[in-house]
Amino acid sequence: MRWTVLVSLVAAASSVEAQLPEKFTNLQVLPKDISRDSLVGIMRRFSLSLNVRCQYCHVGGDGVSFKDVDFAKDDDLHKQRARFMLRMVDSLNSVVLPKLPGLTSSALRIECKTCHRGAPRPLLLTQELAQVIDTGGVGAAVNRYKTLREKEAMQGRWDFSEWEMNLWSEKLAAAGRDSQAIAMYELNLEYFPKSTSILTNLGRLYEKSDRAKAISYFERALAIQDIPQVRKRVDSLKALP
Repeated sequence: MRWTVLVSLVAAASSVEAQLPEKFTNLQVLPKDISRDSLVGIMRRFSLSLNVRCQYCHVGGDGVSFKDVDFAKDDDLHKQRARFMLRMVDSLNSVVLPKLPGLTSSALRIECKTCHRGAPRPLLLTQELAQVIDTGGVGAAVNRYKTLREKEAMQGRWDFSEWEMNLWSEKLAAAGRDSQAIAMYELNLEYFPKSTSILTNLGRLYEKSDRAKAISYFERALAIQDIPQVRKRVDSLKALP
């Protein structure tokens, strides 16, 4: 059984190789005399770093095989962007990074995967959620977060640490988007229920609209850690008529 699968995979790889041109034209960033094997290896790394097929940038064909793909055409915007990104990365590695104060290791190099990590568009988790919350609302953002955490947490693409969401919630609050900030803090609290930072920030936000909830969150924080400023705030809220 294993031998049959191995033979099938080798045959499929050989078929794909056979569909690639022997010579490549319209090379504008990579060396024009680059070998076929070297170029295919570079393109393969691009594909794996962004989790896309070659047809993400190259036009023509059936979207699966390389048959009838026109590698020389520049019609796809993704290909134009790829060239820009190649030049940018080369500039960072050859011009910018060597000037980094205290640089002691030549291993510090930027690659496609440095940012992309298997995503065509290398957004931060909170950037992804910001787009969702603006187009679909809080509920959609909550669902998106939970889906990503459930299905992609082990891929290393998203930062599911406490402070990624906390800092974004702070920005939402600073922008006057209190209800959204509360929703994101409460979502984060589901995964970090002992965070005094989340609890106290929820207390502060609820002070404006729901004193009982504010006190409740503050007291939950105090049950975890005695914070004098929070204790004083609770006493002040309870003393209000």
